[in-house]
Amino acid sequence: MTRLTVFLFFLCPPLLLTAQQSMYLDDCIMMALENNYQIKIARTDRDITEKNVSVSQYLPSVNLRGSQNQLFTNSRTEYASSPLTENNNSRSDNYSAGISLDWRLFDGLAMFATSAKQKEQLAISDQSLKQTIDNLISLVCMEYYNILLQQKRLDAARYSLSLSEERYRKAQEMYGIGLLSGLELRQAKIDLNVDSSSMVRQEETVYNAYVRLNTLMAAPLQAKDFIHDTIVLAPKIVYTTLKEDVLAKNTALLMARHSQKISEHDVQLAKAYLFPTLDFRAGYTYSQMETSQSSIIYNRNNGPNWGFTLSWNIFSGLDNINRIKRAKLGVKSKEYTYLQLENEILGDLTLLYNTYENNVLLIAFERESAEVAASNLEIAMERYTIGSLSGLEFRDYQKNYLEAVNRQWTAMYTAKVSEINLRLLSGEL
Repeated sequence: MTRLTVFLFFLCPPLLLTAQQSMYLDDCIMMALENNYQIKIARTDRDITEKNVSVSQYLPSVNLRGSQNQLFTNSRTEYASSPLTENNNSRSDNYSAGISLDWRLFDGLAMFATSAKQKEQLAISDQSLKQTIDNLISLVCMEYYNILLQQKRLDAARYSLSLSEERYRKAQEMYGIGLLSGLELRQAKIDLNVDSSSMVRQEETVYNAYVRLNTLMAAPLQAKDFIHDTIVLAPKIVYTTLKEDVLAKNTALLMARHSQKISEHDVQLAKAYLFPTLDFRAGYTYSQMETSQSSIIYNRNNGPNWGFTLSWNIFSGLDNINRIKRAKLGVKSKEYTYLQLENEILGDLTLLYNTYENNVLLIAFERESAEVAASNLEIAMERYTIGSLSGLEFRDYQKNYLEAVNRQWTAMYTAKVSEINLRLLSGEL
């Protein structure tokens, strides 16, 4: 698919669906990744996490301040050796300004642990986004192949209905010339109505499958009949290779490993409380005072300042020791969590692979059964047409055909779903 095609595809997806042009699996996945709201939410959450990763803990902070105060006072002073003195509405003005720089030079290496922890949190967010994308792709694949399955069932239902219509037409002719009883004619009509109802229900099932796929793609919900494909299995998956991929690339396991590293950084942060902190400060200040009633009517101070501050919490009531112990227990808890998750995922892998192998094995049997059932149904229709087979016997052949077709495509669909789940589990979807 060229870039221009992709651009036009995303520019006008409703037009493509309305026109009922064929869409293949890659097209559906591309549309879902572009339009699905869950993906947009996950990408936004990931971007938020990325903004939390910074180098601010390594950098100083600079603060600028300024103030102005004006004071009006009324005073009345009386001394024993001097006359009464009164000052009304005397004003004093105070101005101050300054800039300061504060820089933590050493904090027990906590700043490095914080930075490493933020990067691990971003890695988890990346894996969470990948997991959301993989889950969406798997859902799109399953709904896509479910539509194919239901369409195959609908084709079989339509074929069976056409035979029932032919049977009923033939029964009417035979009844008209007295070669068929009214009971068998009515039974042919009942079977025709049953097949008609089955086809209507199957059409509804196909439509509902399209609605679910359109929901995942955020496409017009009424769009349908744009998938014309078949179910084809990929080359057989080897269990040993699959297990290696699961242990190395499974998204949930990767997230658990990053969580382990975060707990290890928490231990480093707890140990940082055992060390002193060293801060550097520098600044420049300016202050000015003006007053009309004082021995000093004007005063100004300005100049730079700098210095270091060393602080060390020597004893904290064992809080620091307990903080370290709790952090180490957190590491052990994460280790157990990882081992439990690994065990569960390998168990799921074994079950899924067993289902996958069995369904791959069943496909050959069920395909052969469906071919034989279809051949038998054609022969049965010919025999019924010449009157050597009763309607009830023909109905049995019809049912056998529908059941065989359903088993064949169900086995193929189940094998394909197992294949998708195995790829999802191994991180190779």
